[in-house]
Amino acid sequence: MRRVWVSLSWRALANVEALNMAESVGNYVRHRRAPLAFYDEVAGHYVVKYVPVVSGESLAHAYQVWLAEEASNAGLKVCNMCTKGELVKHGARVVLQEEKLPEAKSADTAAQLEELLIQRCVVEDVCGFLVPTDVPVKRTSLFYIGYMVPAYDSIKAAVMDPQFHVRHAPSLIGKGEEFPETGQALYYIELASAVYTASASLDLTGIGRAFTFRVADVVARDEKLKRAKVAVKSLYHLLVGMFGAKRTRFLPDYRLLSAVAAVSVGAPFNVNPGHSKDYVKETLTRAKRFAELTGSSVRVFAYSSESGLEIPSEVEAAPTPEELVKLLHDSALKALEGVAGQG
Repeated sequence: MRRVWVSLSWRALANVEALNMAESVGNYVRHRRAPLAFYDEVAGHYVVKYVPVVSGESLAHAYQVWLAEEASNAGLKVCNMCTKGELVKHGARVVLQEEKLPEAKSADTAAQLEELLIQRCVVEDVCGFLVPTDVPVKRTSLFYIGYMVPAYDSIKAAVMDPQFHVRHAPSLIGKGEEFPETGQALYYIELASAVYTASASLDLTGIGRAFTFRVADVVARDEKLKRAKVAVKSLYHLLVGMFGAKRTRFLPDYRLLSAVAAVSVGAPFNVNPGHSKDYVKETLTRAKRFAELTGSSVRVFAYSSESGLEIPSEVEAAPTPEELVKLLHDSALKALEGVAGQG
């Protein structure tokens, strides 16, 4: 069976955000940061800079929560824990016991458990699981995502800054350690601003398909297509910034600048990350060569509200992020229908 692969990368401006906090030291809460190596044109060599980032775990958590909601709204099966946003995904034996599921003690029972979990939950089907039974039952995620990092072309504009805040409760003066004689609790939240880029991929062919102990579809064709539909739709929520922590009081000033997406049939093709405004053009160039090299077919889509970013005429341009996801969805489902029909 030929593989249907969806790939997406985007650039977004996020100002005064606290989307991924790493730790608190006393009354100071730090933003997650990571070292990034990039080529400094002025210095003439590679340098390392610590920059604000949002982890792939944070983005993947948001994707799975949205996937659970989209799947439930579509009438598809989602397990109780994933419905609540508690993404244990049968990684604790107590969950198996509460749901009265069999523990895998042999390869045969492990294969049965793998197929049962795939059938019972769209989130576990798409995003994988690891069950710590006597014979471990593992499903590798079909959804791939990494850190959201500052784009190289704007990395010098990435900044973190602590913001001072006070909680004031006069009626609690002197009644506890949190509110001393002043009645004030002081704290700092480290905020960040940057032009970020992130990339994600989705293997649609593997949906509803067991591949650890035996390779076979374990859901009906129509069910597979319905699951693929919500899996692609759920990417929209990442694209428009519906992810991260501290959103109720530190909702970022988030604006999607541009995005490029591709659907490949045959071998998996990943679009270029959005580290420069040439990433759409570079993706198209690579897609053509990739198709020649592998015999695969690739369709490329893009959206841009970014000054200085040109979308080549051979790329299917979308006027809005919503239209981009619709184009991506329609193309991916059409490709999967053709491949699933052959299987």
